[in-house]
Amino acid sequence: MVMMVPVLSVIVLLLSPVVVYSASTKLQWLPDDMHNPINQPRECGLKTDEPSYVCDPNGILGDDVDSFNWILRDAAYNSTRCPCSNYYCENAPGAKGYRIGLALVKQMELEEGANGKRNTAMDQAQLFAQRLEKDLWNFGECQEDIIIFYSKNDQTLALFGGSTASLQLTPYYRQLLAYRSGSRFEDGKIVEALNNLIYDLKKVLNCDTRDPKIDCGLHEMRASAGVNRMSVAVAVAALLVTLRINFL
Repeated sequence: MVMMVPVLSVIVLLLSPVVVYSASTKLQWLPDDMHNPINQPRECGLKTDEPSYVCDPNGILGDDVDSFNWILRDAAYNSTRCPCSNYYCENAPGAKGYRIGLALVKQMELEEGANGKRNTAMDQAQLFAQRLEKDLWNFGECQEDIIIFYSKNDQTLALFGGSTASLQLTPYYRQLLAYRSGSRFEDGKIVEALNNLIYDLKKVLNCDTRDPKIDCGLHEMRASAGVNRMSVAVAVAALLVTLRINFL
């Protein structure tokens, strides 16, 4: 179920190859337009040719894009436990944690849905994140990748995970993640909101979400929120990693 949140809609989910980076002038994006940060880091806003997990072609993050590049590589490789098979976790070289990708655009181009009508911003954001995770970026080895997608002008956030990631991100913790980050997105604090979302997401990925006695260190989020922010709690049904049942 999807519910609207005031100001911020949250879903329950060009650069030329030159030495000096400048933000893309493209303002409306389709999923297939999005660059792949693994092999097109400069087109994604990075200043080096090293593979990345963040794509910000419109420069929404500004200089903070490099910080997020480090945070996501650390989160994906070094700071989360291996969720794949025992054989893979024990034998594959290098770090083997969850793969978290971040995609930001100035605005989405709304496509027509199966019913012949133009998608809503929420539907388009979900489609965007799903296409990146499933087809275009496909970072994971065992469906353990997660895409965080944000469209600035549409004020829409989508979080989409592969089937393995979705097993760890239970509905309860998706609700808490939404509650934590929603007000900051509402206030336009995009860098702060994403930093907190990724930090809390790593906590959830590293704890036993199946044990109701374990709170993953996030229960205090509800106790510390002011009454005037209670509208953000509507994200209980909003920021959901889409469960792709056909892949479970």
